[in-house]
Amino acid sequence: MGNVNVGNLAGASGGTYIGDTAAYTPTAPNDTWFCIYCIADLAGTLLTDSQIENLPNNLAITAGQAIYGHFTAITLASGSCIAYYK
Repeated sequence: MGNVNVGNLAGASGGTYIGDTAAYTPTAPNDTWFCIYCIADLAGTLLTDSQIENLPNNLAITAGQAIYGHFTAITLASGSCIAYYK
C-alpha cells in the first residue's frame, strides 16, 4: 500500500451531507470526494468517478457501507450519505 493520509481517512478534510435528490459536485478547493459513506439506504444512486471503470448508473448502497474512489458528482434517488473530501 502506498502513502496513506490518516487525516483524510478520518474526515479531516471535511465533507458534504447529502439527503435529497439534487445533483452535487465538490466545492473548491477540493475537486473530488474520496469516500461516500451511506447513512440511510441509497437506491438509484448516480456517482460520477474518474477512475472506476463500468460504474453502474443506479447503485444501491446499504446503510453503513462505504464506497471509495475519485467522485466528481453525486445524485441520490433516495437515502442519505456523507461525501468526504480527499
